[in-house]
Amino acid sequence: MNEKILKVVFVLTVIAVGLYFTYPELSEAQKISYAKSYGITLILTSGGIVIGIALGFMLAFLKFLNNKFLSFIIDEYVDIIRGTPIVIQLMVFVFIIFATWSNNIAAAIFALGLNSSAYVAEIVRSGINSVDRGQMEAARAMGLGYGTAMKEIVFPQAIKNILPALANEFISLFKETSVVGLVAITDLTFFSKSMQAALYTVQPILFAAVLYYASVKFFSFLVKMLESRLNRND
Repeated sequence: MNEKILKVVFVLTVIAVGLYFTYPELSEAQKISYAKSYGITLILTSGGIVIGIALGFMLAFLKFLNNKFLSFIIDEYVDIIRGTPIVIQLMVFVFIIFATWSNNIAAAIFALGLNSSAYVAEIVRSGINSVDRGQMEAARAMGLGYGTAMKEIVFPQAIKNILPALANEFISLFKETSVVGLVAITDLTFFSKSMQAALYTVQPILFAAVLYYASVKFFSFLVKMLESRLNRND
């Protein structure tokens, strides 16, 4: 049997066994709430990665303008975000910056997005730096402006390194959303913990772990498909 098929069969078996032994007895209302909590996790992840990509790309491109003051500000922003726990950042946004907001989910999306932007900025910077500097120099020698050279010459080559890394950032952010329960957002982790207390069994916690595992495996499969497509013409 093909090695890839064996891996798929193994993963599906692990997930099936995990779901069989961890799935708790739930009422219809609890099943709906479980689905909603998983949906909130996906909303937080999707919203956060959209903000992270938009801001991260902007920061990376501004960094390449070679303005010393601007580069210093961006470097400090990235260091602050990467040097402080996501939990602290989340609390700052929910309890201080957006304390007047009644919707903690929106505040959490901003917090997750800003956190992700620091990592996306580094991903984009590394991807662009992976392209031979001679490409930019040749483009400028041909009379192309910096922006045009970046858009038409450098970035299309860098995208092959950037896209898979961005997809992996999505996976990381998906797991990091598990901290939002600390600000009273009913995501998958928080709801599972509530069910554990209500049902007096650890099954909901283990069930959530299986759901996270299955989701990450699915996302990882999509990332590998993306990488295969990008490498098809190599």
